[in-house]
Amino acid sequence: MLIKQIRDISLIDIDENRYLGVACDSCGAIGEKEHDMVKASPIIVGEQTAKVVLAELLSMGFEPMLLSDGLSVEMEDTGRKIIEGFTNTIKQLRNSKVHLTGSTEENMKTVQTSMGVTGIGIVDKDRLKYKKSSAGELCVAVGLPFVGYDVLKNLDKVMSVEDFEKISRLDYVKEIIPVGSKGAGHEINELCNCNSLSIKYKENISYNLNCSGGPSCSCILSINDKDLPLLKKLIDKPIEVLGTFILA
Repeated sequence: MLIKQIRDISLIDIDENRYLGVACDSCGAIGEKEHDMVKASPIIVGEQTAKVVLAELLSMGFEPMLLSDGLSVEMEDTGRKIIEGFTNTIKQLRNSKVHLTGSTEENMKTVQTSMGVTGIGIVDKDRLKYKKSSAGELCVAVGLPFVGYDVLKNLDKVMSVEDFEKISRLDYVKEIIPVGSKGAGHEINELCNCNSLSIKYKENISYNLNCSGGPSCSCILSINDKDLPLLKKLIDKPIEVLGTFILA
């Protein structure tokens, strides 16, 4: 069985028609415990952390099937609140039924919130959104990059898992990359490298290419100019054209 890494997904070749995808993420020092650096509701922490893993799967065309949380906190009551957040995010999905499983720490008293999350999904090989971008297409940012307290202050500008699911099902969106901790500039370079492309940036773009994307608050995608109005009608988050892809 062939296993390879593509971006943040471990791709497992399960048969001649389908891939199994495995994505993971971690979150630490954000919550309501004594030594948390960012004070936030465990419910919101669960919602945003679950979104990261699901967004990674959806962005490459996978249908999520399972979400597993390893919570380094007690079940009562921090763990239960985080699980509520996970459940809230899963319920936003309209086209996938995701099973949630996991574990909590019941042997030791914890003074800081932390967790690891793993998601598993499946995709038909011809539906994989990878190496699908071409010269002449637009590089577009959806949502805005935020980290820490700025996420809590700007939830109306942050992509939801519902947004990722909608975009993932659009044939006219060629590729999607959630913006991670290295910033959008890094993600754009990754997209360019795998498609043998470069990018001609627009002048005076407002999107911060170097800012960490936090919990998948935004994404980068490739799309034809004629289809951009359709995207803007569907998604109510900030959308900015960053440039145009050109041959490397």
